[in-house]
Amino acid sequence: MTTPLARFIAYLESERQLSPHTVRAYTADIIQLRDFLGDRKILFSAVSERPFSAWQRVREAHLLQFVRERMSLDEPASVSRKVAAIRTFFGFLVNRGELDENPAALLRAPRKHRHLPVYLEEEEVDQLLDNIAGDNELHLRDRAILELMYACGLRVSEVVGLDRANIDFSELVIRVVGKGRKERMVPLGRMAAKALEKYLDRRSRPRSAAGDALFLNARGGRLSARSVSSMVRKYGLKAGIQKQLTPHAVRHSFATHLLQNGADLRVIQELLGHSSLATTQRYTHVDVKRLLEVYDRAHPLATAGERDPEQ
Repeated sequence: MTTPLARFIAYLESERQLSPHTVRAYTADIIQLRDFLGDRKILFSAVSERPFSAWQRVREAHLLQFVRERMSLDEPASVSRKVAAIRTFFGFLVNRGELDENPAALLRAPRKHRHLPVYLEEEEVDQLLDNIAGDNELHLRDRAILELMYACGLRVSEVVGLDRANIDFSELVIRVVGKGRKERMVPLGRMAAKALEKYLDRRSRPRSAAGDALFLNARGGRLSARSVSSMVRKYGLKAGIQKQLTPHAVRHSFATHLLQNGADLRVIQELLGHSSLATTQRYTHVDVKRLLEVYDRAHPLATAGERDPEQ
């Protein structure tokens, strides 16, 4: 009989259809929990793990011990993911009838300190794009990727997952496969479409293994997310941008500029592919911060408390 972990992985992949990255992370989290419980004789060791019955010994107090230990060792975001993995795992066992009670039902993640997302000003976006010079295939590819990321607000995984068939130049839209394999249609700006057409006109023939991949590496295979991240960082440094530039920062710039120019938050949510509006609402904090900065610079009484009282 397969182990609970093996069945859980199959469930994440086939039923939940989570991304490979999330599956790997959840798997590592449950293995870490299993080893923690095994060291304390709460659970059988990894080598002698028996199907399901071993997990019946786990109680909420054991899980709280694990979370407290990880809070002293890991970042809050990492601990929050581990809690999500544990809750999903034990929920899976209960739903399969292997456990009568869920010891993780009341388990809660630690509070995360929310950082305002890094984003570029509109002038910085122009600065970034203007620094991609050259008309060979790789320069045209890089320009097309950055134009597309900023025009459509795509995740890096969505960019590298695009196929040629996802682009509709006649309607100026692209079909994006996002998290959980959810599809959405995103408008394609004219500048991005023009950059894509230039790249495709110059692009070499893809290798058979690359299939219909839109963006290719120098060897003709599908471009990786790591390569895109390195490319974005390289052009950010070249442009002299004093920010930690990542593909996600370009995505944040897309959303922030839409909000600043009057777009509805629900529309931005749809374009970004967020399942929850709460995730999209982070951009309102960015906009409020910007408004306060403008107020401080422009309003004659904004710094009244610092003025000479006799003036």
